[in-house]
Amino acid sequence: MQTLPAFAVDGAADARPLSRAAQRLVTYLALRDRPVRRAEVAHALWADSSEEHGAASLRTTLWRIGRVHRDLVQATAERLSLSDTAAVDVQAASSLARSLASAGAELPDDSEPVIGLLSTDLLPDWYDDWLFVFRERWRQLRLHALECLAGRLGEAGRFSEAIDAALTAVDAEPLRESAHRCLIRVHLLEGNRGEAVRAYRALAELLHTELGVRPSPGVRALLA
Repeated sequence: MQTLPAFAVDGAADARPLSRAAQRLVTYLALRDRPVRRAEVAHALWADSSEEHGAASLRTTLWRIGRVHRDLVQATAERLSLSDTAAVDVQAASSLARSLASAGAELPDDSEPVIGLLSTDLLPDWYDDWLFVFRERWRQLRLHALECLAGRLGEAGRFSEAIDAALTAVDAEPLRESAHRCLIRVHLLEGNRGEAVRAYRALAELLHTELGVRPSPGVRALLA
């Protein structure tokens, strides 16, 4: 199963770790998942530097990556990309999340490692501005996948796993009504109306305290 919270590259030519700049470059190319212009890479990764200094830093970083992972980055005079043979965990995880959000997808035999993957943020200890869009895209994708997985597991009668998936979504974004709605539905499917009411009241109190609003009509209708 893929792990996303930390940076790692397998298959190094030697045991030396990549520098911080090299990690950022490899990650940027992995998340772009297409050839990227050198100037765009240099501007994103060395935004506070001049164009000349950024280009020089990029060349140095590429040289250092090549010493450890000779074929990891493909470079032309104009563009950079990861090797076609490189397998990127975040791309595989995104494909898995999209498949789980599809109504016709097969449920996993063991949902625990899948839920564990979908509970993780993308490189949470990194603070690069360019990473925000990619991190937010993964966050939204994994939350949708968790909600869909919870609903489908509940319908299949796998209530413990369904509740785990729903609670994982709630924990990731406590103010997300759709996650709470999934949790309430699973409780109702299992016949636990008291648990459903308790989950509803917890949501109502949270929304009132944090936003000064009531749960939406769709959530209230579940218990009507």
